[in-house]
Amino acid sequence: MPNLYRLTLYYLASLEFIAFILSLFGKLPFSGWQIFSSAALLTFFCVAFNYVFARIFNAKSRIESVLITALILALIISPGSPALFLIIAALLAMASKYLLALKGRHIFNPAAIAVVLTALFLNQSASWWIGSAWMVPFVLAGGILVALKIRRLKEVGFFILGVLGLIFVNYLFRHGLSGIGHILRLAVTTSSLLFFAFAMLTEPLTSPANKNLRLIFTTLVAFLFVTPQLHPFGINLTPELALCFGNGFAYIYRKA
Repeated sequence: MPNLYRLTLYYLASLEFIAFILSLFGKLPFSGWQIFSSAALLTFFCVAFNYVFARIFNAKSRIESVLITALILALIISPGSPALFLIIAALLAMASKYLLALKGRHIFNPAAIAVVLTALFLNQSASWWIGSAWMVPFVLAGGILVALKIRRLKEVGFFILGVLGLIFVNYLFRHGLSGIGHILRLAVTTSSLLFFAFAMLTEPLTSPANKNLRLIFTTLVAFLFVTPQLHPFGINLTPELALCFGNGFAYIYRKA
């Protein structure tokens, strides 16, 4: 597990650095300062809030885990977002590790539940800006290494193909074959799909350990990922909310 934390941390830090470099050449719609300052602010407050919660609950924590959450937030929340939004997101992410946990194991992906809650209470959420065509090769290359390390590459592949398949079928029934290739290309290159699948979906602590349950978990999240609204409840589904529903499923079956 320590090696996994380290590899994931290097993966996310590399994406942040690459995004910073690309921004200097005008390849991303953010300045290098915005990318750096947002990441620095999120990292500082995640570390600070985690320290406070760890002392309150007299719990051990891994600094790598805290930094991973901070970097995920930095890669899905638009650089240059208001400082208060970033600070509250950091607070909620760290709080979820201690308040929404069972026997030292958090129920929801901390970054995902944080932006779900900020969307609910602050009306500010993740933009998933990492979903850029310029970032695709780097998200893909590093993500494959991480998925191989945790032996979840099949699940990631199943999720990506499942999402693309559902998009294909939905578009086909609504619009026919015209333009379907363009839609699928956009789903891969300019959406949250790849980063979501490689960096968040397969987090060991919030996804099932059992292979059969992981298949059900992956199918559920894929379906919710491409569903714009959950009827009859009228809930607008975002990638982070889809993941939290999946995490809830994993938690229920872990207790059963």
